[in-house]
Amino acid sequence: MKKLCGLYARVSTERQAEIKDGSLDTQISRLKNYIAYRNSHVENDEKWEIFDVYREEGRSGKDTNRPELQRLLSDIKDGKINTVIFTKLDRITRSIIDFDNLTKTFKQYHAEFVSLEENFDTSTPIGEAMLEISLVFAKLERQTTSKRTRDKMQWRAEQGLWNGGQILGYDLIDKKLIVNHKEARLVKLMFEKYLELGSVLQVVEWLNSHGYRTKEYVSRRKGIKRGANRFFNAYVCQKLTSRAYIGEVTHKGEIHKGQHKPIIDKKLWNEANRLLKLHAPLRKNPKRETKHIFVLQGLVKCGKCGNYMTSKYSTGRNGLHPYYQCTRNAHGGKDACNMKYVPAKEFEKTILKKLKDMSQDKKRLQKIVKGANKSIESALLSLKQDRKIQENKLKPITDSIKNILDALSKGIKNKSVSEKLSELELQKDQIEKDIQNIDFEMDQVKQQILNAKVMHESLTRFSQVYEVATPLELKDLVPRFVEKITWKPTEIEIALFDQEVQRGQLENGNVTTKGGGALPLVNWLPR
Repeated sequence: MKKLCGLYARVSTERQAEIKDGSLDTQISRLKNYIAYRNSHVENDEKWEIFDVYREEGRSGKDTNRPELQRLLSDIKDGKINTVIFTKLDRITRSIIDFDNLTKTFKQYHAEFVSLEENFDTSTPIGEAMLEISLVFAKLERQTTSKRTRDKMQWRAEQGLWNGGQILGYDLIDKKLIVNHKEARLVKLMFEKYLELGSVLQVVEWLNSHGYRTKEYVSRRKGIKRGANRFFNAYVCQKLTSRAYIGEVTHKGEIHKGQHKPIIDKKLWNEANRLLKLHAPLRKNPKRETKHIFVLQGLVKCGKCGNYMTSKYSTGRNGLHPYYQCTRNAHGGKDACNMKYVPAKEFEKTILKKLKDMSQDKKRLQKIVKGANKSIESALLSLKQDRKIQENKLKPITDSIKNILDALSKGIKNKSVSEKLSELELQKDQIEKDIQNIDFEMDQVKQQILNAKVMHESLTRFSQVYEVATPLELKDLVPRFVEKITWKPTEIEIALFDQEVQRGQLENGNVTTKGGGALPLVNWLPR
């Protein structure tokens, strides 16, 4: 029977596949040389013929879901090949079960296979038995290797060596963490911002809005740039809880002193993680009401030092008591800032009532709107004056161009006239562009003009909404109207502001609430 051969070669990674004369090319070369050697020792009618080469690039041998292997099996079933040749048994499969299924397919379609490394040939009973034994030992070897790897990782952790990959704040050099001072400053800023804002989401938004990005590095395998992406919640949470930043390494729940230098003070790390644990139940189950939901979180500022006030709890006879505390006071004590705590429940109730009262005071709203629009009207007047100046420049240039064109139409032509015309047309184009830019700026400014009626209607809708909204809904809703709240023991300042609608948080242009109310989002007062 004539041998129609399919040569199968496989490598596990794309990098191996891309290397010239690498593992894949070496395998195929060996297979071709084997056939050439066999053919040199037999008669012509017994020579082996290569039907096709099945080149599997960057595919694991953990299962048979591989395109080239499936193509090979299809050709076996179609009778195109009757012999499969590969360099080593684990190139075609690493699983006893998969191997058993493959051999059944080979037998069903009268196909044989040859493994060069193990020197097996399934045309003999002893060959079949030895192949199965070899696979058993191959599996045992892989399990032993896996155990060695786990033991090595355990040993490295116990020695304080890093087992992970790239991490913000450090460079990974020879499997060791070396402080990257620029990134270390960003990590410290991340921790400080979390204590200041008290919300991972707001830290993410702050980092992204200020142009900060995740760690940028070159991948070891492919040598291409990775990272430098926008921050997201899970990434920031992971960094805030990483013990690597306090000079420790963890492995399977065990903590070991690391050989690398810490970049975060342990007190700062502990405070951030205490706050994370405090807020964890709310993140895991937003409907849970066992703890207070800080409706004004991330909005309240200290009236003495200007720092944000973070959410806190104190324990009393009647359980937990929520309050807002100046972050500078929390970190440095009274010497840093002696602002008193603010009881959260009473404070939030006061703010919400104030917003409702504002909606019912039409005269006050009109006065606020008029004051806000005064600066806008001044800006518009200045732009109109600039436009008038440009129009005055344009008129004589347009007249000169017309005169030159009239002269040219009468047959008066010379080089200097043509050059003058080109120069004037350039000046005309530039002035017209300047006028267009001014018009654009005027349109932008006009969009900022506040409408007292719209403001009143929107605040009225807010007063209806907040009566039926849940604390979580209010926490999402209030920042859409309030830029900041400055707390002083003697007075409270509320600054409303213009905030863009965030994609994905609206239904038909409205913010929906549990009670069925909806708040149209409009341009709001800057102050």
